[in-house]
Parts: sequence; structure tokens; C-alpha cells
Amino acid sequence: MNDLLLYVLIGTFFTVTIIFKIIVSSLVNKGKYENRLKKYITLNNLEKKKKERPKQKNTALTKASNGVEKVFNLKKHQKVLMQSGVGLSIGELFIGRVMLALIALFVGNLYEFHFLFILIGCVIGFQLPVLYIKKKQKARINKCSEQLGEALGTMANALRAGFSFMQAMKMVAKEIDDPLGPEFLKALEEINYGVTVEDAFTSLLERLPDKELEIVLNTLIIQRTSGGNLAYLLETMQETIIDRSRVKGEVKTLTAQGKMSSVIITLLPIALAFYIRLVNPEYFQMLFTHPLGWAMAIAGSISILVGWLVIKKIVHIEV
Repeated sequence: MNDLLLYVLIGTFFTVTIIFKIIVSSLVNKGKYENRLKKYITLNNLEKKKKERPKQKNTALTKASNGVEKVFNLKKHQKVLMQSGVGLSIGELFIGRVMLALIALFVGNLYEFHFLFILIGCVIGFQLPVLYIKKKQKARINKCSEQLGEALGTMANALRAGFSFMQAMKMVAKEIDDPLGPEFLKALEEINYGVTVEDAFTSLLERLPDKELEIVLNTLIIQRTSGGNLAYLLETMQETIIDRSRVKGEVKTLTAQGKMSSVIITLLPIALAFYIRLVNPEYFQMLFTHPLGWAMAIAGSISILVGWLVIKKIVHIEV
């Protein structure tokens, strides 16, 4: 009987998940057509096309879509998804967060964990996909910073060989891997569709918000208005960016031990608590049945958080 109930629960879970995915995807992805157009035409032309379309009725589906987006604030992760390069929509991200939270709830009930641990597991499961895309975003931006020196050298050599500025950008788009090469290609496509160079560079910075890339693009915009030896300018910026990358690598090596210490110190008490809960549940349960146990658990959690923040602050060095 228990096995039958378990199979029914698992089947119901997957059925509800699939239905939920279909509904949320249809609600969230309504504006995908407009978002695709924004890559190739200016905002003014897009607004003009919207005015020329017949006014659509405010249907129940539209109201439901606005309600879901407003309640769960789904659009706040749209820019992070774009910058991370993860091929997920907002609705798929939200479904993944809900599924991980339900899995944590199911596992916690299966092993009869304390309600506090189940709640913490659900919160962690709900936030894991967001942490994943933010990590991918950071890794993508760091890789862009590493590729920038090579891209500037390629552009400088192309300009000295007699290529135009646009041809040099096209060469970077072909020679450099993701993320910088494809993003340069998108900027070139926008320029070919009539977008100004300044607007194309602004869109590029929205997709790759790297400080060094911002300095380079602003310098290129200024050079286009004031003139000068662009090849020499690119080589100078290349040397500066390569030196910064070298210093960042040295700092990363020197702070690796501190970062690993913060991870170990933070996870060790949590792993030990789970181990004691599995080996001796009665002994561990006393921690949450006595007021002194609650005080010790709260004090230990605060100490872990403070220690992690202090170590993170120590090893964080701006270059």
C-alpha cells in the first residue's frame, strides 16, 4: 500500500509539473517576438510597429500572464539569463526552481527530517537555479575579460594590414570564441540593420557588462569623433588589459587558500549535522527539543554566517 501511494505521488508530481510548465511557458514567452526584434531594429521602429498593429483585447490569458509575472517577479532574472548565455526562458527557470524545491520537500519527508531542515532545503532548492545562472554570468563575463586582449590585438593587426574598422570587428567575430566573438557579430548585425555604432555598443555592454570592455568601447566611440591612430590606441589598451589580467591571476592564486577555507569552514558543521542525523537520530533530535539546543543551533548558524562573510571580505581584493 505504501509503495502504491509512493508511485501515485511520483506520477502526480510529474503530471502537475508538465502541465505547470506548459501553462507558465505560454504565459511568459508571449513577448519573445518583440525581444527578438529588438536585436535588429531600433527601439523607435519597434514602438512604431506596435502602434501600427491593431489593438488586442485584454483577454483572460493576458491578465493571467501579467498576474503571474507581477506576483513572482519573473522578469527580474531576464537580464541575468541573457548575460549568462544559458538557453533557458524565464518560465523554464521558474519551473526548475519549483521542481527543485518540491524534490527537497519530498526527500525531507521521506527521511523524516526536522521541519526546519526541510524548510531550509526547500529554500536552497528554490534558489539553486538562480545561483547557477549567476555563476554562469560571472564566468562568462570573466572569460570576456580574458579574451579582450586577444581581440584588441587582432583588431590592431587587421587595421595595420589595411582593413577598415568594421572589417576588423568582423575578423574578431570570426576568430574569437564565445562569448566575445558572437557578441561582436551581433553588434555588427545591428549596425548592418541601421543601428548606430553607439547604440550597438550600448547593447553589447548590456549583454556583457564588463568594465574593461566598457572602457574599450567608450574609447572607440571617442576615437571615431576625435580621430587618431586607432591601431596604436588598440595596442596600448591591449598591453594594459593583459597586465591587468596577469595581476588578477596572481591575486586569484594567492587568495585560493582563503577561499577554500571559507568553503570548508562553512560546509563542515552542516555536513556533520547531517551525518549525526543519519547515524543517531535520537541524539540529534535533542538539539531541537530543548530550549538550550535551539539557542545553540541559532548561535552556531550565526557564527557560520559571520565567519563566511569575514573570510570572504578578507580574500576579496579589487584589481
